[in-house]
Amino acid sequence: MSEDTAAELGVVCEHARDIRDRLEPVPGGPALVDAVLGAARGGGDASAELAELQEALVALDGRGLAAHADGVHRVGSGGAGVAGIGLPRPAFALYGCPQGRCARTWEPTPAEDVPVCLVSGAALRPPRGR
Repeated sequence: MSEDTAAELGVVCEHARDIRDRLEPVPGGPALVDAVLGAARGGGDASAELAELQEALVALDGRGLAAHADGVHRVGSGGAGVAGIGLPRPAFALYGCPQGRCARTWEPTPAEDVPVCLVSGAALRPPRGR
């Protein structure tokens, strides 16, 4: 699987509900998300399904999956004015895809349970060394 495909699959896994909602006005739109996840679940690279999903999203607003990409992962609230809050978290502190199939990451907070991968159904993998 290419790096771009892994990144796009990570966006779909993390934001599937929002993407489905965004595609609600498009006939068959929400099913495009399921097609991507199903292809990945079946062991395929899902690039064709991702391209179809991307095309439908771009037709809506011109942004596609980029509208859901998070960018830099941050610790704590970015809006707080306290020194040290909102600083980038080191990469070794991020949880990742349990199968290593996508580029999805998650930064832990005390108030949240570890998210589940929508492809494998397993919780995201803790940082190495834990």
